[in-house]
Amino acid sequence: MNNRFVHGLWIVFLFGFLISCGNSNVKEVSAAEEKKKDSVLVESADKPVIPSKYAALLEKFKPISFDTLKVYYKYTGKRFDGKELTLKEAKIFPIGITENYFGKLSGVYACYQFQIDSTTLGLIARTPSEYESSSIKLFLFDTKKDVLLKEYFELSQDIGDAGDYYNRTSWLFKTKNSQIQSFVYDYSSYYHGVEDTTDETVDEWHSYFLIDCMSPKFDTISKNETQLKKRFKRVLKKENRSF
Repeated sequence: MNNRFVHGLWIVFLFGFLISCGNSNVKEVSAAEEKKKDSVLVESADKPVIPSKYAALLEKFKPISFDTLKVYYKYTGKRFDGKELTLKEAKIFPIGITENYFGKLSGVYACYQFQIDSTTLGLIARTPSEYESSSIKLFLFDTKKDVLLKEYFELSQDIGDAGDYYNRTSWLFKTKNSQIQSFVYDYSSYYHGVEDTTDETVDEWHSYFLIDCMSPKFDTISKNETQLKKRFKRVLKKENRSF
Protein backbone atom coordinates (compact mmCIF):
# COMPACT_ATOMS: atom_id res chain seq x y z
CA MET A 1 0.00 0.00 0.00
CA ASN A 2 2.82 2.33 0.95
CA ASN A 3 4.70 1.47 -2.26
CA ARG A 4 1.68 2.35 -4.36
CA PHE A 5 1.31 5.66 -2.53
CA VAL A 6 4.99 6.55 -3.05
CA HIS A 7 4.81 5.54 -6.70
CA GLY A 8 1.76 7.75 -7.18
CA LEU A 9 3.54 10.71 -5.60
CA TRP A 10 6.44 10.28 -8.03
CA ILE A 11 4.05 10.27 -10.98
CA VAL A 12 2.33 13.47 -9.79
CA PHE A 13 5.70 15.16 -9.16
CA LEU A 14 7.05 14.17 -12.58
CA PHE A 15 3.86 15.36 -14.34
CA GLY A 16 4.00 18.73 -12.56
CA PHE A 17 7.67 19.14 -13.46
CA LEU A 18 7.00 18.52 -17.16
CA ILE A 19 4.13 21.04 -17.19
CA SER A 20 6.28 23.73 -15.56
CA CYS A 21 9.04 23.18 -18.13
CA GLY A 22 6.54 23.47 -20.93
CA ASN A 23 5.17 26.75 -19.58
CA SER A 24 8.70 28.11 -19.24
CA ASN A 25 9.43 27.39 -22.91
CA VAL A 26 6.20 29.09 -24.01
CA LYS A 27 7.05 32.24 -22.02
CA GLU A 28 10.55 32.40 -23.50
CA VAL A 29 9.28 32.10 -27.08
CA SER A 30 6.61 34.74 -26.48
CA ALA A 31 9.17 37.14 -25.05
CA ALA A 32 11.43 36.62 -28.07
CA GLU A 33 8.55 37.22 -30.45
CA GLU A 34 7.55 40.40 -28.63
CA LYS A 35 11.13 41.64 -28.73
CA LYS A 36 11.23 41.00 -32.48
CA LYS A 37 7.94 42.85 -32.97
CA ASP A 38 9.17 45.82 -30.94
CA SER A 39 12.37 46.07 -32.98
CA VAL A 40 10.36 46.18 -36.21
CA LEU A 41 8.15 48.96 -34.88
CA VAL A 42 11.13 51.00 -33.74
CA GLU A 43 12.82 50.60 -37.14
CA SER A 44 9.70 51.87 -38.94
CA ALA A 45 9.39 54.77 -36.51
CA ASP A 46 12.99 55.79 -37.22
CA LYS A 47 12.18 56.33 -40.93
CA PRO A 48 9.32 58.87 -41.08
CA VAL A 49 8.24 60.60 -44.28
CA ILE A 50 9.80 64.06 -44.10
CA PRO A 51 7.52 66.75 -45.59
CA SER A 52 8.98 69.44 -47.83
CA LYS A 53 9.97 72.63 -46.07
CA TYR A 54 8.32 74.37 -49.03
CA ALA A 55 5.01 72.54 -48.57
CA ALA A 56 3.03 75.73 -47.85
CA LEU A 57 4.51 77.40 -50.93
CA LEU A 58 3.87 74.41 -53.22
CA GLU A 59 0.22 74.32 -52.14
CA LYS A 60 -0.27 77.69 -53.85
CA PHE A 61 0.45 76.06 -57.22
CA LYS A 62 -2.75 74.39 -58.43
CA PRO A 63 -2.18 70.71 -59.39
CA ILE A 64 -3.10 69.92 -63.01
CA SER A 65 -2.67 67.16 -65.57
CA PHE A 66 -2.84 67.52 -69.33
CA ASP A 67 -2.14 66.06 -72.72
CA THR A 68 -1.62 69.52 -74.22
CA LEU A 69 -1.54 72.84 -72.37
CA LYS A 70 -1.40 76.18 -74.16
CA VAL A 71 0.59 78.73 -72.16
CA TYR A 72 0.05 82.37 -73.02
CA TYR A 73 -0.18 85.77 -71.37
CA LYS A 74 -2.96 88.25 -71.93
CA TYR A 75 -3.45 91.41 -69.90
CA THR A 76 -7.19 90.73 -69.76
CA GLY A 77 -6.84 86.98 -69.32
CA LYS A 78 -7.35 85.12 -66.05
CA ARG A 79 -6.09 81.62 -66.79
CA PHE A 80 -2.57 82.42 -65.63
CA ASP A 81 -3.35 85.05 -63.00
CA GLY A 82 -2.14 82.83 -60.15
CA LYS A 83 -1.66 83.67 -56.48
CA GLU A 84 0.90 86.34 -55.68
CA LEU A 85 3.75 85.25 -53.41
CA THR A 86 5.38 87.30 -50.69
CA LEU A 87 8.98 88.46 -51.12
CA LYS A 88 10.01 85.84 -48.55
CA GLU A 89 8.31 83.07 -50.50
CA ALA A 90 9.74 84.33 -53.81
CA LYS A 91 13.29 83.93 -52.49
CA ILE A 92 13.14 80.28 -53.58
CA PHE A 93 13.38 81.46 -57.20
CA PRO A 94 16.70 82.29 -58.92
CA ILE A 95 18.25 85.71 -58.34
CA GLY A 96 16.88 88.36 -60.65
CA ILE A 97 13.34 87.00 -60.97
CA THR A 98 11.86 89.82 -58.86
CA GLU A 99 14.34 92.62 -59.63
CA ASN A 100 11.99 94.50 -62.01
CA TYR A 101 9.14 94.63 -59.53
CA PHE A 102 8.46 97.55 -57.21
CA GLY A 103 5.11 96.53 -55.71
CA LYS A 104 4.17 95.64 -52.15
CA LEU A 105 4.67 91.90 -52.59
CA SER A 106 6.87 90.12 -55.13
CA GLY A 107 5.18 90.29 -58.53
CA VAL A 108 5.61 86.50 -58.72
CA TYR A 109 2.37 84.54 -59.10
CA ALA A 110 2.02 80.81 -58.42
CA CYS A 111 -0.05 79.30 -61.23
CA TYR A 112 0.15 75.54 -61.70
CA GLN A 113 2.14 72.44 -60.80
CA PHE A 114 2.32 69.10 -62.60
CA GLN A 115 4.30 65.88 -62.31
CA ILE A 116 7.19 65.59 -64.77
CA ASP A 117 8.63 62.35 -63.39
CA SER A 118 8.77 60.48 -60.07
CA THR A 119 11.08 63.06 -58.44
CA THR A 120 10.38 66.26 -60.38
CA LEU A 121 7.53 68.76 -60.29
CA GLY A 122 6.99 71.33 -62.99
CA LEU A 123 6.01 74.71 -61.54
CA ILE A 124 4.42 77.35 -63.77
CA ALA A 125 4.76 80.89 -62.42
CA ARG A 126 4.03 84.36 -63.78
CA THR A 127 6.94 86.68 -63.07
CA PRO A 128 7.89 90.36 -63.47
CA SER A 129 8.94 91.61 -66.89
CA GLU A 130 9.93 95.10 -68.02
CA TYR A 131 6.59 96.78 -67.28
CA GLU A 132 4.44 94.18 -65.49
CA SER A 133 4.32 90.51 -64.58
CA SER A 134 3.84 89.35 -68.16
CA SER A 135 6.42 86.56 -68.30
CA ILE A 136 5.27 82.99 -67.64
CA LYS A 137 8.06 80.60 -66.77
CA LEU A 138 8.52 76.89 -66.14
CA PHE A 139 10.62 75.91 -63.13
CA LEU A 140 11.69 72.42 -62.02
CA PHE A 141 11.38 71.36 -58.37
CA ASP A 142 13.36 68.31 -57.22
CA THR A 143 11.13 66.59 -54.64
CA LYS A 144 13.88 64.17 -53.59
CA LYS A 145 16.42 66.91 -52.78
CA ASP A 146 13.69 69.39 -51.80
CA VAL A 147 15.17 72.15 -53.94
CA LEU A 148 14.18 74.34 -56.88
CA LEU A 149 16.63 73.95 -59.75
CA LYS A 150 18.38 77.10 -60.99
CA GLU A 151 17.52 76.67 -64.66
CA TYR A 152 14.12 77.75 -65.97
CA PHE A 153 12.40 78.33 -69.30
CA GLU A 154 10.17 81.18 -70.45
CA LEU A 155 6.98 79.70 -71.85
CA SER A 156 5.20 82.95 -72.62
CA GLN A 157 5.78 86.69 -72.85
CA ASP A 158 3.85 89.65 -74.15
CA ILE A 159 5.49 93.05 -74.35
CA GLY A 160 5.40 96.14 -76.51
CA ASP A 161 7.29 99.42 -76.63
CA ALA A 162 6.62 102.16 -79.19
CA GLY A 163 6.50 100.34 -82.54
CA ASP A 164 8.08 97.13 -81.26
CA TYR A 165 6.02 94.16 -80.19
CA TYR A 166 7.03 90.69 -79.00
CA ASN A 167 4.90 87.69 -78.07
CA ARG A 168 5.76 84.13 -77.13
CA THR A 169 3.23 81.32 -76.89
CA SER A 170 4.00 77.73 -75.93
CA TRP A 171 2.23 74.41 -75.94
CA LEU A 172 3.31 71.91 -73.30
CA PHE A 173 2.48 68.35 -74.32
CA LYS A 174 3.16 64.73 -73.49
CA THR A 175 4.69 62.46 -76.11
CA LYS A 176 3.73 58.80 -76.58
CA ASN A 177 6.67 57.95 -74.31
CA SER A 178 5.33 60.25 -71.55
CA GLN A 179 8.05 62.81 -72.20
CA ILE A 180 7.18 66.47 -71.56
CA GLN A 181 8.08 68.78 -74.45
CA SER A 182 7.18 72.32 -75.40
CA PHE A 183 6.47 73.71 -78.85
CA VAL A 184 7.36 77.41 -78.82
CA TYR A 185 6.17 80.07 -81.23
CA ASP A 186 7.82 83.51 -81.16
CA TYR A 187 6.21 86.42 -82.95
CA SER A 188 7.72 89.88 -83.18
CA SER A 189 6.83 92.92 -85.25
CA TYR A 190 7.72 96.53 -85.86
CA TYR A 191 5.28 99.25 -86.91
CA HIS A 192 6.94 101.97 -88.99
CA GLY A 193 4.10 104.39 -88.39
CA VAL A 194 5.70 105.35 -85.07
CA GLU A 195 8.47 107.13 -86.99
CA ASP A 196 6.50 108.12 -90.06
CA THR A 197 2.73 108.57 -89.80
CA THR A 198 2.38 108.02 -93.52
CA ASP A 199 4.10 104.65 -93.38
CA GLU A 200 1.72 101.83 -92.44
CA THR A 201 4.31 99.12 -92.97
CA VAL A 202 4.53 96.35 -90.37
CA ASP A 203 7.55 94.09 -90.41
CA GLU A 204 6.96 90.64 -88.91
CA TRP A 205 9.19 87.79 -87.77
CA HIS A 206 8.27 84.23 -86.81
CA SER A 207 10.41 81.67 -84.98
CA TYR A 208 9.69 78.10 -83.90
CA PHE A 209 11.36 75.78 -81.39
CA LEU A 210 10.83 72.36 -79.83
CA ILE A 211 12.12 72.14 -76.26
CA ASP A 212 12.88 69.16 -74.03
CA CYS A 213 11.32 69.98 -70.65
CA MET A 214 12.69 66.80 -69.06
CA SER A 215 16.28 68.01 -69.27
CA PRO A 216 17.59 70.28 -66.47
CA LYS A 217 18.78 72.88 -69.02
CA PHE A 218 15.75 72.69 -71.31
CA ASP A 219 17.67 71.49 -74.35
CA THR A 220 16.46 72.50 -77.81
CA ILE A 221 15.29 69.45 -79.77
CA SER A 222 14.61 71.24 -83.05
CA LYS A 223 14.69 74.65 -84.76
CA ASN A 224 13.63 73.31 -88.14
CA GLU A 225 10.98 75.83 -89.19
CA THR A 226 9.57 73.80 -92.09
CA GLN A 227 9.14 70.61 -90.09
CA LEU A 228 7.75 72.33 -87.00
CA LYS A 229 5.23 74.43 -88.96
CA LYS A 230 3.98 71.28 -90.65
CA ARG A 231 3.82 69.23 -87.45
CA PHE A 232 2.02 71.92 -85.43
CA LYS A 233 -0.02 73.42 -88.25
CA ARG A 234 -3.32 72.91 -86.43
CA VAL A 235 -2.40 74.92 -83.32
CA LEU A 236 -0.67 77.64 -85.32
CA LYS A 237 -3.79 78.28 -87.38
CA LYS A 238 -5.62 79.24 -84.22
CA GLU A 239 -3.16 82.08 -83.61
CA ASN A 240 -4.69 84.06 -86.50
CA ARG A 241 -1.39 85.21 -87.94
CA SER A 242 0.04 84.60 -91.41
CA PHE A 243 2.66 81.91 -91.59
